[in-house]
Amino acid sequence: MENAVIYPRYSSHGQNDMTIEGQIRICTEFAHSRGLNVIKIYPEKAKTASKDAHKRKVFQQMLHDAESGAFQYIIVYKFDRFARNRFESMMIKHQLKEKCGVKVLSALEPVTDDEGGELYEMFVEWNDEKYSQRLSVRIRDGLTTSVENGTFTGSKLIFGYKLIDTDKTGKKGTIHKVAIDEKQAEIVRFVYTEYAKGTDKKDIAAALNARGERFNGKPFKGRTFDRWLTNAKYTGEYYFGGRLCANTYPPIIDKLLFAEVQKRLAKNKILAGANSAVEPYLLTGKAFCGHCGTAIVADGGTSCNGKKHYYYACKQKKKGLCHKSRENKDNLEMQVAQAVKDFLSDKKNADRAAADTIAYYEQRTGDSGLRSIETRITQAQQEVENLTNAFIEAKSALLRAGIEKKMQDYETLLADLQAQKSQIELERGRQITKQQILAFVAELIKGEPTDKEYQRKIIDNLVFMVYVYDNEIVTYLNFGVDKAIERVRLDETNAAIEGLKNVQTLSPLLHQTCIGRTLTSLAAASPLRFRSDTNRKRHLR
Repeated sequence: MENAVIYPRYSSHGQNDMTIEGQIRICTEFAHSRGLNVIKIYPEKAKTASKDAHKRKVFQQMLHDAESGAFQYIIVYKFDRFARNRFESMMIKHQLKEKCGVKVLSALEPVTDDEGGELYEMFVEWNDEKYSQRLSVRIRDGLTTSVENGTFTGSKLIFGYKLIDTDKTGKKGTIHKVAIDEKQAEIVRFVYTEYAKGTDKKDIAAALNARGERFNGKPFKGRTFDRWLTNAKYTGEYYFGGRLCANTYPPIIDKLLFAEVQKRLAKNKILAGANSAVEPYLLTGKAFCGHCGTAIVADGGTSCNGKKHYYYACKQKKKGLCHKSRENKDNLEMQVAQAVKDFLSDKKNADRAAADTIAYYEQRTGDSGLRSIETRITQAQQEVENLTNAFIEAKSALLRAGIEKKMQDYETLLADLQAQKSQIELERGRQITKQQILAFVAELIKGEPTDKEYQRKIIDNLVFMVYVYDNEIVTYLNFGVDKAIERVRLDETNAAIEGLKNVQTLSPLLHQTCIGRTLTSLAAASPLRFRSDTNRKRHLR
């Protein structure tokens, strides 16, 4: 019989989640159902349950003990108890598997959380968004008709207006129109006029409070006016569904005053942004030095003219222990996004990504996984029934308290299982096809690699890790991640780079790009290496 340990962890962001004791109970029963012998439990209590794995003392002790070879499995209630995100989870699981031969199992989830799930989740989000867009068009057509007629279509009425009845009726009763509330409108005009003069919002609020005015029964604050000052409805005109609507809201202020306020807001936004903007480093936690293997981290400085510069720098370089030069932050993030776009632009690679996603979908929604959940639901329901009977027959208050606590754990488990079953049944009904995924990929590669939001989407979801050299970038993708992880070793990465230096005849999987430096991407079955030539012309050999 193989040995296992249990890692239950308190979740500080979900107070109603399964308790530590409940997780232990459920994980123990799961271990027995798999024929595993539980030899130790590593409970991570509330005070030590940091989101960062390296700060969890009990977790680190468990990883250290794994090196002894005393156990072969770590069991968690849900995968989100193991690590804060999929990237960190995959990294730690890889280390456990490669160094210690230890595998992580979830008592609740039948499918692992790292096998092709990233692209699948992106596709589902995209597909849902497309559906919402189609639905909103149908809804918008009906609402637009009402707006054009000048009738109120619902939602929260903004400050300065009131509703009056009309002589018309609809499906929900009397149809309303929007009219000016003169008392509130006077306050709106005062706010716009004073702000256009240069008065601070907090001083405007103080003046209104001194007059005894109130907003929803409470004193005004400067931030009360944030949405007022940008709402074009106060001019009597606004856009709905791409159409100009001019007969729903009577104007409270004129367009010239509104334009003056927008100019001041824009100026203040620029000044505030210059003083408080936080530059996001998209590759944090995923980028490593190709020379020494250490993480490359945020770095920067300010030039003599006051301009800020942002870089990625090797940690060891800062200590004088590595010769890796700094990387311009924006250039590196753009090049990684460009590499992934180039990779997916190749039909063979898009087909591979689609195949991986379909395989994940079929594994996730397959009969075996659903039957497993249904079996667990039946078992949990039976246990709840047994506990109910035991509670009724219990004569001791202490015994009833213990039974009640155990029952709460099983009720939580049952709710989690039911939710998971419902989600899988919903996904099964979608009948995802390869053509749908290829359509998603085709739209994905239309993005612009210089756009920060596009870079964020690509890096967060598709990039597993990046090794950065002075002349090459090695990017590992999340496709077929189990096989890709095995290649994430610095010695093999260096060997692959060295093997490219004197190659005369390149394989069909070796592409040349025009991004100015070598880009290497390794995915599921075989590495796909990108190189640049001196003429910066893109072609396939």
